[in-house]
Amino acid sequence: MSTSKYAIQKVAVLGSGTMGSQIAAHCVNAGLDVWLLDLKDEESDHPNQQVIDSIKKLKKMNPSPLGLPEYADRIKAGNFTDDLDVLGEVDWVCEAIIEKMDIKKQMMSDIEDVRKKGTIVSSNTSGLPIGKISEDCSDEFKQHFLGTHFFNPPRYMKLLEVIPTESTADEVTEYMSRFCEQDLGKGVVQCKDTPNFIANRIGIFSMANLMPYFFEGSFRAEEIDFLLGTLTGYSKAATFRTADMSGLDVIHHVASNLYPAIPDDECREVFDLPDIFEQMVEEGKHGNKAGEGFYKKVKTETGKEYKVINPETGEYESQIDPEFESASEAEKKFDSPEERLRFLVNQDDKIGQFLWDIHRDLLLYSANRIPEITDSVEAIDRAMKWGFNWQLGPFERWDAIGVPESVERMQDEGIEVPESVLNMIERGRHQFYDYEKGTVYNLAIGEAQELSPPAEGAIQVSALKANDKEVFGNESAGLYDMGEGIALFEFRTRKYTLGFELVQSLDKACNIVEDQFDALVISHDGDNFTYGANLMEAMQTWQKGDKKRVREAAKNFQDVAVGLRYRPFPVVIAPFGRSLGGGVEFVLHADKVIAHHELYAGLVEVGVGLLPAGGGTKEILYRTMQQLMEDEQTDPMPNIKEKFKTIGMAKVSDGAPKAKKMGYLRESDQVVMNRDLLIANAKAEALRMADAGYHPPVKPQIKVLGKQALSSLKMMLHIMHEANFITDYDKVVAEKVAYVMSGGDLSEPQEVPEDYILRLERKAFIELLEDERTQARIEHMLKKGKPLRN
Repeated sequence: MSTSKYAIQKVAVLGSGTMGSQIAAHCVNAGLDVWLLDLKDEESDHPNQQVIDSIKKLKKMNPSPLGLPEYADRIKAGNFTDDLDVLGEVDWVCEAIIEKMDIKKQMMSDIEDVRKKGTIVSSNTSGLPIGKISEDCSDEFKQHFLGTHFFNPPRYMKLLEVIPTESTADEVTEYMSRFCEQDLGKGVVQCKDTPNFIANRIGIFSMANLMPYFFEGSFRAEEIDFLLGTLTGYSKAATFRTADMSGLDVIHHVASNLYPAIPDDECREVFDLPDIFEQMVEEGKHGNKAGEGFYKKVKTETGKEYKVINPETGEYESQIDPEFESASEAEKKFDSPEERLRFLVNQDDKIGQFLWDIHRDLLLYSANRIPEITDSVEAIDRAMKWGFNWQLGPFERWDAIGVPESVERMQDEGIEVPESVLNMIERGRHQFYDYEKGTVYNLAIGEAQELSPPAEGAIQVSALKANDKEVFGNESAGLYDMGEGIALFEFRTRKYTLGFELVQSLDKACNIVEDQFDALVISHDGDNFTYGANLMEAMQTWQKGDKKRVREAAKNFQDVAVGLRYRPFPVVIAPFGRSLGGGVEFVLHADKVIAHHELYAGLVEVGVGLLPAGGGTKEILYRTMQQLMEDEQTDPMPNIKEKFKTIGMAKVSDGAPKAKKMGYLRESDQVVMNRDLLIANAKAEALRMADAGYHPPVKPQIKVLGKQALSSLKMMLHIMHEANFITDYDKVVAEKVAYVMSGGDLSEPQEVPEDYILRLERKAFIELLEDERTQARIEHMLKKGKPLRN
């Protein structure tokens, strides 16, 4: 139970622009009571028209800032002239108005006139000095004022920089850090009140430092994006695509403001961006929002193409496929970005020198910012990973390259290395992170400290592994002891696919839990829960002629997935990210689901010519009929058709709220905003269920409609086929789904045992697998990564 005197339930967001409206949307996603205020509209019939229009835009944006479109209706619109008094009723005021100091200071004065004492006020500024914004306010106001810098878009970007001033009370900083972490699901990094804080200070330096290599013709934009993308542990969007997404005008604005604000920065001149870049901004080439930046999407005879700018001519031309011999070698030899980076910076060629030069500059710049912008190596790495989607932060890169070796190389080049780094090496510490010992080196104090969890109270599989908590494991999976009688089952396969060995391991794990534990949690540390069944393994086994093994594996998968519900202990599953196919069938049969808000769940088997046969089709039918049985006057067919389309069109939820609507989650399942707290919440729920005395449910009888439903669903498919909405084989596959969801061609509606529907599932699955058209779909998916419409 929290002992804090602060408790945020009501929020007022000031400013309904791009950031303000999306911050309001994310607060609504988190279940908060939200006001959104802006200037009074004097030219419209409605004084709040500006805010009303901004709220309407939220419903149209893609990706959506809202968990569900109807959440927009929960945001209350107001204006600064008529409704500022509502600030006296809220627990947190988040200011997100125009980036001008005089206007922000006046807003703080207006807020102080109406807020009640103890109300927390924050500014979402991306660069203005936080302390200066509130300098004219009372001491009590300043104690409750700080910066909360969200990254755009707020729903999807993990980073939130919390910036206390010299006057901010420690308890306010601590409370807001935990609130933003737990309630809003943010990765919180505390920053010092320095120009552009952490992420933009390092990130804009990194971008600006690369620009001469492009504008002076050393490399093309797509070549730099290839070299500084996932190949070497940056984001998928790499450098110039990230710049286009962020807005070139925004980058120019940040760099222009930074330059005069950092007179003592040893790399200040890097922020004086090239003249050609400034010309691009002046010409309106602002990136994605303007339709052109470093890249431009154009229509062609064959569809659409992203062309790239030629810095000499200013014209856009077709991209080339970057070809670098050493990069190709790195891709073939090494699986991890750390290994590829270390290999490439040591190559005696053009890209080896380029990667060394830009990394040398980045590493030294980051080290020299400690203790200026933060005392923490972890804070800088997390800010870049959470705010710019880098796979590796600067100091993780330094470890990958090798600290002693790179320092020696820098010194050979006559470059000054920070004393703090030299002292680390002299003390016998040759890396910033030591994961075996669970420590990270603090450059500010010259000592190693314990690694901190990504969120307070987080449980990570990596920590369980480091602390020798593994009960059993193999290449596919592992079982861990989390303490207090709760076990954790982890997927370890590539893309966390559910292959033969993994499913067998889960069965074995359940037997161990039955003997040694009180409850089981299923989750892991990866970016996505699972991409579903291991199609390649199944297809290769089938093509080798071992069809019996595939049939047995299908039966085993169904038994294990459905069997989770009938184990004599509670099973809690914590899914996140992409949870597809068989992963959803695990989720459907858990006793409780603790899902991350960003859950992209879908029974997508029809895309490869199959149907959900791990109990998925059965369970969607069962849940649909259970809801309908509560009201016997309701016509079941519209609901059956809707769920049939969910499976037949391989619909995937764009978040946990949508997953509830689609039937993948129950209303009783819990949604957690912070991905890093998922396992901890799942453990707490498993412990609660075990302590309450758990008993598995009785296998149900399921109401089916037989021929009544089957004929109706077939008619729907006939109409869709005649309209060319589905292909010939789409119709064949969907009819199999219809057959199972109808309970077969029974003459009249009746209740049947669960096992009866499961047999129909298995039979339909094998019949489809034997069809050459399904095999063609599977092969196409494995080779091309997208469905074949045959």
